[in-house]
Amino acid sequence: MKTIMKTLFVAVSSLSLMFSVNAGELSVSGTAKATYSIVNGTQNEPGVGITNELNFTASGEMDNGYAWNYSMELDPDSTDGSAINDDTQIGLTMNNLGKIKYCVSECSNNKKYAWDQSAYTTITDTGLSSSITYPADELSYNTIQYHTPELPFGTTASIAHGNTKSDGQSSNAQATSGDSGTFYSLVTKPIDGLTLSGSYYTINNYADGSTHDQEQEGGAYGVKYSAGNLTVGYGKSFLAPEISGITSAAVEYYENTGISVGYAVNDDLSVSYTTETGEANYQTSTTTNYDIEMDSIQIAYSLGGATLSIARTDYENIGYANGADATDTIIAMTFAF
Repeated sequence: MKTIMKTLFVAVSSLSLMFSVNAGELSVSGTAKATYSIVNGTQNEPGVGITNELNFTASGEMDNGYAWNYSMELDPDSTDGSAINDDTQIGLTMNNLGKIKYCVSECSNNKKYAWDQSAYTTITDTGLSSSITYPADELSYNTIQYHTPELPFGTTASIAHGNTKSDGQSSNAQATSGDSGTFYSLVTKPIDGLTLSGSYYTINNYADGSTHDQEQEGGAYGVKYSAGNLTVGYGKSFLAPEISGITSAAVEYYENTGISVGYAVNDDLSVSYTTETGEANYQTSTTTNYDIEMDSIQIAYSLGGATLSIARTDYENIGYANGADATDTIIAMTFAF
């Protein structure tokens, strides 16, 4: 009996050891952030909030030298606050052949923010929503993607195709009968300090089965140049929505223009100034349009394991509405782990 038990113990131990050697590594990372927000121009009182993001990642290698990685995030549900499994991706790196990804609510290659050098966060994510309209991206789809390896001049490109998903959870394997989209992106670095980025997408209409006067498409590009501690960015993004017929209230296309300057004072302190304008161009010239204008000054200071940030953003014509102005000041303490 003792001999049999010893044999089983050795067999189980050997099997466990084999799996621990060949299995991938699992890790957990994320951020925890406390914020205090003051908004002037609305009927809101100052707000205190705590946000968190947990990202579970795993990785490993295959016998042929390829590497795989898996990532899954836990986010609170918008209705009851319960944690749901979404924002998931699996990637297979094939050495010089590039990389293949399967993504659910993840893997956006949209370059709408490629120009933004804000010290704390992107100009539209400082607290108050400006209701500016941007081109869509892969986050609303379940996509299969291909990313090239690095090409000459630091160039990389990607193509993605996916269907509208029935929910945001990673277990979702059934697409809806809605539209599908095809997405392209390109990034190149022709000289030291200069980065050029671009993205474009088209929506393949299946939701209603009819032909429209204009099918949805959009894109963005960004130019970023760094010299020492100073980085300057400029970019544009466009969205042409789906249109059937001509009406005075219909927008033919949206156009957004941004300029951003970031400066690293030292290893711990960064400051930035960012401005962006959102323009809605209507189908008829008789329709009056009001541009959204945003200006943001941000400061971020690293405390070693935590970052203290202050951002003040001025908004004009929120939601393309005349006179809908506000100012948002947000103080944030972010802990990374």
